[in-house]
Amino acid sequence: MLKTLVVVAAAVIGAAALAPQLLQRAVEREAPPALAAKTLKPSPDAGRTVTLLAGPDGHFRTEAMIGGRRAPMLVDTGATVVAFSYETGRDLGLISGGDRFDLPVATANGSVGARQVTAPEIRIGSISVTNVPAVVLAPGAMDGNLLGMSFLSRLKRMESTRDRLVLER
Repeated sequence: MLKTLVVVAAAVIGAAALAPQLLQRAVEREAPPALAAKTLKPSPDAGRTVTLLAGPDGHFRTEAMIGGRRAPMLVDTGATVVAFSYETGRDLGLISGGDRFDLPVATANGSVGARQVTAPEIRIGSISVTNVPAVVLAPGAMDGNLLGMSFLSRLKRMESTRDRLVLER
């Protein structure tokens, strides 16, 4: 009886540890690509403020302009820096074929290799931040892109209320 209880408890603990990662993957797969374009809403103070609307999954997504190119981003206050997938980093010209990904980065899925880069400018609507520290993750390490604190911490204000996230520069 005690042996069965220990086995069941171990299974429950293991499932609880994996649940956040599996849920995040499911949410990322279910989010429609067009959602990013619909979440950005100009505010009356358009020169300094942008309001993002939460998607059906409760996450805030937007589309960033980086070097004149669009990149879908998931706002992630838990990410220390802006993080790009390998494909996005390549498309934005932040990395090249011979680059090494030897910077270890802790993610929800464990440690992965990355390359430290600087995004010359990241623009979200009317808000622009220059020389943003970022990482490009090794091939296959991440599907999407994260708008992390290396961008967000340079804003004057970031305020979340219900289904809205207000960013002010």
